[in-house]
Amino acid sequence: MNTKENWIEETLHSLDTLQRIEVPLTLSSSLVNYSKQKEIRLSAIQKWTIAASVLVLLGINLVSITQYSKNTKTTSSVSNEKNVVYKEYFSSDY
Repeated sequence: MNTKENWIEETLHSLDTLQRIEVPLTLSSSLVNYSKQKEIRLSAIQKWTIAASVLVLLGINLVSITQYSKNTKTTSSVSNEKNVVYKEYFSSDY
């Protein structure tokens, strides 16, 4: 056998001498307990707080949308020059 084959054989036989390590019982039991999913319960106050924050966010979004739509209507009727530049820039007449 050549050197490369000897090296491969030595590497393969090195795995034969490995032994399994004993895990302490405290570590294994803590790992088992950690892996179990714990049930999370919310109190009534937490549930109402979450619901109120969602409603506040929805309200802010609705106000923002209405203000934005009002602003775009007034600016589009006032400035038609921007539309002309937009149409010229994005026209496909080359």
